[in-house]
Amino acid sequence: MYFFYYVPVGIDAERRRFPVLTVCFSLVCLLVFLLNKYFRGATAFDFTNFIYFPGYSGWREAVAAAFLHFGWVHLIGNLVYLLLFGVYLEDRLGPFLFALLFLGSAFVGNVVQGAYNIHVLAIGSGIIGASGAVSGVLGAFLVRLYRARVRIAYWVFMPLLAYTRAGRVEVPVVFALALWVLLQVSRSLLQFEGASANVAHVTHLAGFAFGIVLVVATGGFRAGRIESHWMKARGYLRRGEAFGAQDELSRFVAHRPDDGEAHAALARVMVQTGDHVGAMANYMKACELLLRQGHRGRAEDVYQEALRGFPDFTLSPEPHLELAFGLERNLKHDAALTAYALFARRNPRHQEAPFALLRAANLHLRERGEATAARQCYEVLIERYPEDAWVDFAREQVRLLA
Repeated sequence: MYFFYYVPVGIDAERRRFPVLTVCFSLVCLLVFLLNKYFRGATAFDFTNFIYFPGYSGWREAVAAAFLHFGWVHLIGNLVYLLLFGVYLEDRLGPFLFALLFLGSAFVGNVVQGAYNIHVLAIGSGIIGASGAVSGVLGAFLVRLYRARVRIAYWVFMPLLAYTRAGRVEVPVVFALALWVLLQVSRSLLQFEGASANVAHVTHLAGFAFGIVLVVATGGFRAGRIESHWMKARGYLRRGEAFGAQDELSRFVAHRPDDGEAHAALARVMVQTGDHVGAMANYMKACELLLRQGHRGRAEDVYQEALRGFPDFTLSPEPHLELAFGLERNLKHDAALTAYALFARRNPRHQEAPFALLRAANLHLRERGEATAARQCYEVLIERYPEDAWVDFAREQVRLLA
């Protein structure tokens, strides 16, 4: 006799968006459980109407039953998996496909379990719980993020051998989920032999299969293969192998040329490998892509990061000037001053060069109290652009500062 338990406690992955639906589905499960358990008489709903009874209930109950749970252990077990895996998966799939995954897995899992109960186990018990939906999330995760690694807490207990062991270990997600599937299959077979049918293991397997099919059908495997380059690169960086990371990030960027964050990551690695020309080119792409996509704050952060390694770093004229304005608006005066000065130096024939000098002079004077540096900017404007509309203003400022 032996017992083996494990629960995931962390995932080696990244996300960029807040998981709205994952949190909402979790809160609905929690709210319904609290209302049903502690405030049943105070609500207008009879939650027993939402239990899925195979052979009697319809598709609505097959979906709604996913939000009902027997007890705290049942609820917390499902929410741990949903929150841990869902936050990363929703970030990749988007809200619409994630909602289809969750609700579709709940429906398929409950209907298949119902058919199994009637035709194999010969019982008509009601079915509730988000297990099918959560299992669909796991199946989709296996396809979309198959290169991820999962940290699990485990306990092995063999009383007849006087052996017990507990701990935490990081394993590939493929291994962790394969172990999970094996446990579901073995336990469902035990039910066929007469073991307790309180846990709907067939629901788990059916929801898991639905999640795999849905994500494969919507291109998730190809997207997962592309993201595997990113994950491999992170593994190389953890081991201090910058050239391997550069190779994998280059492959990722080749598939995702519009990913500003990926260009920024590649630039950082190229700094480590000594490819300064490539680093500057990728920093430029990162900043311009992030600006174009509306991520101005991130563009400013990446620009300032690039400046620390390359003091003369500039973008193309229009995005560079847009970035300088944004830095000034966000009170990043030192970076804005540098950006204006570099713009005027690198683009002396641009029509906005005089205005950049004017903004640099204003920052020198108002934010730093550097009258001499401000006057020099005004004098350069007067000398280089004698026909510009701002020349008279510059002359007046020079006279006041003299």
